[in-house]
Order: sequence, then structure tokens, then C-alpha cells
Amino acid sequence: MKRTLVFMAMISLCNNYAQSSTEILNKTILKLNSLKTIEYNTSVKFLYKNEDENTTYKANCYFDFTSKDTLIGAKYHFVSEAGEQVFNGKQKFDSNNKNQRVLYENKPHKYQVNSSIFSLRSLNEIRTILPVFLKDATIVRTQNKDTIINNVVCYKFNFVIPNRYISEGDLTAVSENMKGYKSYYELVISKEEKLPVFVKTKNSIGDQVITVSLSDFNISATRDQSIWSYNRFPEGYLILSEREYFKRKRMKTENKIGQKAPYFMLPMIDGDPVSLSKLNNELILLEFWFPYCIGCVKAVPDINEIQEKYKEKGLAVYGIEFTKSDDKGLEKYIKKQKVNIPTLYKGKKTAASYGTSAAPTFYLLNKEKVILYVSIGLNIEELIKVIEGNIKG
Repeated sequence: MKRTLVFMAMISLCNNYAQSSTEILNKTILKLNSLKTIEYNTSVKFLYKNEDENTTYKANCYFDFTSKDTLIGAKYHFVSEAGEQVFNGKQKFDSNNKNQRVLYENKPHKYQVNSSIFSLRSLNEIRTILPVFLKDATIVRTQNKDTIINNVVCYKFNFVIPNRYISEGDLTAVSENMKGYKSYYELVISKEEKLPVFVKTKNSIGDQVITVSLSDFNISATRDQSIWSYNRFPEGYLILSEREYFKRKRMKTENKIGQKAPYFMLPMIDGDPVSLSKLNNELILLEFWFPYCIGCVKAVPDINEIQEKYKEKGLAVYGIEFTKSDDKGLEKYIKKQKVNIPTLYKGKKTAASYGTSAAPTFYLLNKEKVILYVSIGLNIEELIKVIEGNIKG
């Protein structure tokens, strides 16, 4: 009997080896394309080199592939500890349990529909991108040794993608000045279910790794029709459009112009703590930012230039990182991004006192610490105009 079992296992193993990587991946594509609906649990982790703390987001995800939607080809319903994220094929809306708020967009763009963390390396994204991997001859594919995840035997593949990265479910070309750029994509597929159970992505220039675990698949799952409407939320929830919400936030921020800036004293990377009350500069420019914020990275050359141009005329510029509780990894990050302005950290409470939750946000103060200018995002021409109009000399 034992000999028979061993013999059968050997036959099974030989059959697995006989399958080419293309055949295996095509079976997964076929399985994904055959799905009408699927529900699963996901765990998305953002891992940073040289940092002990990593960020993990968990949710229950549901996709309905029978949607007539032309943006992503599916409806979705994500449920996490923070709230719900829904795309019903036409409208997108997010609920926030803590703040009892629902924000909706009646005519969302593709990037808005794909903006959820749980859309990242989701089954819907894999369903879209995997056929592209197989057709593109420039993508180097390697099948590694089988692995075991959650007691399930799995195939493991690696893809090296030159000069492109995955964005909104598509391969997007990098800029011309990023020669040699490569994206690395690891895909682990359950042999039994033929469905992806793990994805890992990184690139050749960043120090961020994203891993996504997918489990507890249910291909018979359904959702009540009421799920697709934001009118189901309890009375007392604030329900308004994203456009109106951010308009209110912008107006609230701009209303601070003419007011005294809130006091702060914060530690500085590679320097002494900075107290706002002890700064005697003619003008003070504060930039609230956090690592890997795209707008913050794009603003670096302009803010460096502003500091260099106006520091002799009395302008002091400070960056305030407002998401971390310590300076771990910050010094390396600001050197890598070539940030020349002094960087303060532990700025979470300071950002709250200024009413800041978006990045980058800029505040320009005069010598008396009165707020002269506020901007969510960098409007370089406008900022320089205000500086020129208020600085002496």
C-alpha cells in the first residue's frame, strides 16, 4: 500500500514538472476569467528597509465580475476596521466608522476607483495584468521551487519588468531619466485552487516592498443589493461628495490666514530642537510632509531652490514630518531625496493643531508668526509671489 502511495505521488510530481510555466499561468488566467464573483480576505503590508515598524492593512474583499463597468471591469465591496469602500459600477463611495462619514463620487475616474489599498495587487488587478505578463517578451519570467503557504502547496513565479511599473492595473512606462529601472513581481499560486495566494512587489530604486496575502476564497459569495447604495448608512452619518468635502477642508485651512500660527517645539534631524517662538526670521515657510508622498517628492527641488534664493533675505524654511513617532529611517530618506531644508519630526500633534491632514501643505508666516499664506499642494508661482510681496530687500 505504501509503495502504491509513493508511486502515485511520484507520478503526480512528474506531471507537475511536465507542465510548463506558461501552461500553469494560463490555467490561473482561465480560472480567474471564469469567476463571476469571489470573496476573500487580504492582508496588505508595506515593508521599509532599515525600519522596525511596518504597516499592515486587512480587509474582506468582494468582487463582482458581471459588472458592465468599463473602468475596471468589476464591482467591489471592501470591509476593513476603518469602514467600507464600494464601487458599484458607476459610483464610488467610502465610509469612515470613526468619523461617521461617507464620501461619494458619482462620476469617478479610473484612478479614483483604483485608489483603495485593497485594489493593490488584488485578484482583479492580477486578473488584468497576468495576461499582459505572458504576452510581453521583454518581461523575464522564472519559475522557482514550489513553496508551502498555510499548509497549501503552491507554484512560485518571479517576473522582472524593465522600465515599467504597475499602476491602476496597467504597466506604465517610467520617465526617460530613469534608465535601468526594473519592477520585480513575485506571484505564488495555489496548486489546488489555481488562484494567487501571495504577491510581492518592489523596484530597483526604492526601499519599499509591498506584500499581499490572499486567503479564504469563496467563489459562491453574494452581496445584498442594498450594499451598492450609500443611502443605507444610519441617520447621523455625514454624506457628501468628495469634491465638497475637500472644498470644505481647503476653505477651513485657508480661513487660518490672518491668525496667529500655533506654537510648536520639535526635534530636528541632525540639529537642535526648533521652537517657533524663538524664530526671528522675516518670513517662515513650513512644509508638512511624510515619506513616499508623491507631491512631497516632486516639491523637493522647488523648495530647495526657494530656500537657497531667499535665505539671505530673511526666509527660514522647515519641513515637518507628521506621521512618524520617531526619526527612524528619516535621515537616510531625506538624503536619498536630496532634501536640503531642515527637517523636524514628531509633528503629528503640530499638524493637528494647524488643521493639516494632507501633504504637502505649506504655511507662510511673518515675523510675528501670523499666517500669511496656506496651500494644500505646491503652487510654486503663487508661493513665490507671496514671498516676494512680503520679504524685505
